[in-house]
Amino acid sequence: MGNHERMFLDFLRGEEEMFFLLNGGTSTANSYWGNHWGLRDRTLPPEHVNFFASLKLYYDTEDYIFVHGGLRPGIPLAAQREEDLLWIRQEFILSEFDFGRRIIFGHTPVRKPLVMPNKIGIDTGAVYGNKLTCVLLPEERFFSVTE
Repeated sequence: MGNHERMFLDFLRGEEEMFFLLNGGTSTANSYWGNHWGLRDRTLPPEHVNFFASLKLYYDTEDYIFVHGGLRPGIPLAAQREEDLLWIRQEFILSEFDFGRRIIFGHTPVRKPLVMPNKIGIDTGAVYGNKLTCVLLPEERFFSVTE
């Protein structure tokens, strides 16, 4: 799960509606309910409900932890706050803390993949017209596409 999925789920519950809409949510709302979504029931197709219900805040393997935003240094994985997993930036990115496994993350756009001993950042700013990037692990081969 990323911060935009969290904002959408909050919007569906009637919480933080303007925050969602001002962060790209208008397009999402229009795609579900047309231009008059404010006047309609905000239900989703059952398969979409199931998808959103299945999202995890992180996914971990023996070698990696995959997370949208990042981790707060010095805090065990099980004790991380949702807010940090979805939204953290500077404290995580600037940290050289050894999390025990390499962290693969997005959320903070960088011009090219950020590769550090403790983390790999793959958000290369596609939302801003830059590249969409993924990484093949453990080879650390990066693939990027543009529009």
